[in-house]
Amino acid sequence: MVTAPTLLELQRGFANAVLDRGSDLAQWVVGAGLAPAARLQVYGNAIASTQIETLRATYPAVQALVGEAFFEAAATRYRLHHPSTRGNLQAFGGAFAAFLATMPEAAALAYLPDVAQLEWLRQQSALAAEASPLAPATLDDTTSLSWRLHPSVRLLGSTHPVLTIWRYATAPEGERLQLDGRGEQVVLWRDGGEVAMTVLDAASFACIAALIDTRDLEAAYAAARAIDGAFDLAVCLRSLLKHQLIAAG
Repeated sequence: MVTAPTLLELQRGFANAVLDRGSDLAQWVVGAGLAPAARLQVYGNAIASTQIETLRATYPAVQALVGEAFFEAAATRYRLHHPSTRGNLQAFGGAFAAFLATMPEAAALAYLPDVAQLEWLRQQSALAAEASPLAPATLDDTTSLSWRLHPSVRLLGSTHPVLTIWRYATAPEGERLQLDGRGEQVVLWRDGGEVAMTVLDAASFACIAALIDTRDLEAAYAAARAIDGAFDLAVCLRSLLKHQLIAAG
């Protein structure tokens, strides 16, 4: 006599079945006009389609660079290696950039993982918490300030011109993209309902990175000066204030 599986065993069997990882769950599924294996496949197809479309929505530039067929193959492989563990798919694509870096088929596009990481940071910036901006008058006394940047601020340093590539992929102008081999250091932030991005010089990038890590203005200034002895901290702070990227509190 076959012992019926426990609820946990059924749940694990269902997960394995819909992810094509092998399962004997079909023997416990009532067909009701459709073969048990086919009934499970309906769920599997729906989950696969939803997850692949989620990746398409998160990584439009990556798909534009590699084409729909390649992207679907990569997304299909990714979902099997990195199955979602949450009902909410907002975190589902978090390892996609690292996954692309392991794909031999993508090796010729050395910049692709960084483009993917930029797109992931765009999503993280869009979903970040809100915060009230610091009032400029508060800068009259900087000694008591906590230099906390807006939660939507993200940074990406790349050895490739990653923002240039992203812009080309999302809005090509017909001319072939010319890459000069120089990297780009990008800051992202939420501006209203959109994610804004711009390229920073190395010293400004270091300053903002240090502010994120330490909230210490002196440490941030030192980090920037280590790269550029003529770094103008006031200009950097004015830019952050202009875009309301220094948070109050």
